[in-house]
Amino acid sequence: MSINKSVFLSKIFILNLPFFIYRKLRSNNDKSNISSRIIKIAVVSVFLGVFVSLCAISIGKGLQSAIKEKLYSLSPDITISTYENNSRGIASEKINNFQIVDSEIKTAFPDLKFENIIEKPTLISMNNSFETVIFRGVNDGYSFDNLNKFILGSKTLNNLTNKEIVISKSLSDKLEIAVGQNLTLYFQTDNNQRIPNIRSFTVTHIFKTDFPDFDNNYVIGSSQTLQNIFNWNNYEYATIEISIDEKSKISLIEESISSLKSFEKNNLSIKSIKYKYENIFNWISIFDFNIILITSLMILVAIISVIISLFILIFERIKMIGIMTSMGSSNKLLSKIFIYQGIEIILKGMIPANVLFLSLSIIQNSYGLIKLNPSDYYIESIPFILEPMFIILLNLIFAIISFIVLSITFVSITKFTPKLNINS
Repeated sequence: MSINKSVFLSKIFILNLPFFIYRKLRSNNDKSNISSRIIKIAVVSVFLGVFVSLCAISIGKGLQSAIKEKLYSLSPDITISTYENNSRGIASEKINNFQIVDSEIKTAFPDLKFENIIEKPTLISMNNSFETVIFRGVNDGYSFDNLNKFILGSKTLNNLTNKEIVISKSLSDKLEIAVGQNLTLYFQTDNNQRIPNIRSFTVTHIFKTDFPDFDNNYVIGSSQTLQNIFNWNNYEYATIEISIDEKSKISLIEESISSLKSFEKNNLSIKSIKYKYENIFNWISIFDFNIILITSLMILVAIISVIISLFILIFERIKMIGIMTSMGSSNKLLSKIFIYQGIEIILKGMIPANVLFLSLSIIQNSYGLIKLNPSDYYIESIPFILEPMFIILLNLIFAIISFIVLSITFVSITKFTPKLNINS
């Protein structure tokens, strides 16, 4: 029994000889100031490379997702209005033959979500101050689901009467208005009108989107209010807004609507959300390039550090390599010794990097400790996207690249001849 055990152990030893030698060299590395410092630097480089890459991808994708989600929540995917509306920047002029246009579009696309809107410029008066805004009149049955995401307080918004209005937090602060208070709006119904049309409203809700274009410019009320003020019929609107679940189909649907007969006859204009916020979408698209650049640089620095550390270790062991070669050791065996060292460096860097990244992501998404300027980024805190697939994929890519580079590096071992190494 003892003989069989000894034979078994000897076989294990022979099979794991490279690992045994690596363990011995590892203990010697701990005693060597140069080797230990170089290895520590390499580990830190791998750690930073993986950690920064994970953060860059997660934050970049998080920002893209958060900003796009906010844009899609606050703005329709497609806006249909007259050319006069588009030139003025707001949907103030009514669509001719609105019922015919509305019916044909809804018939052609029954699965889409439609909202009828009127927008008119107005002045808000409160505490001897004035603020120019756009009164956004929404139709009966308007879906407030998206806006409710940004309503402050627990009270949700379901409908609006002629005497009710919703304003932003920034406007409420400027005008010192709270929920339940009244404010006065001034409407100019005619260019020659000397005395504006004055209406009083009660603030029912306050919203905060952190999107300056919306918070600073819009108040929301009933479209019936504007229809009464401007003597429009209750079926006349200035804009048809369309929401599409599959955002990839926006361009296709936009082209299809443009080809409808009523669209061409009534001098209408159609604009997508990507056209309206072209600058923001272009800015978001730059994230992808920056992410790739940062990730590539960090991975490159990390791998170079590992290569340098291994070369130093190889040069420190040139004499040992020469002796082992002269004793008949194969290049494969020698390579395995240093491959173990490379794997150790990579794992020591990768594992803590992933642990720290996951911890930071969970804490940040839960508490929002790292803040952003909403006027610049449209959100209050840095968002992390935790997708297991991209985390696994990044680690896998890093590991594969590292293995390939390490394999190429260890070819250098074969350049050492026994004679040269022994003499060295």
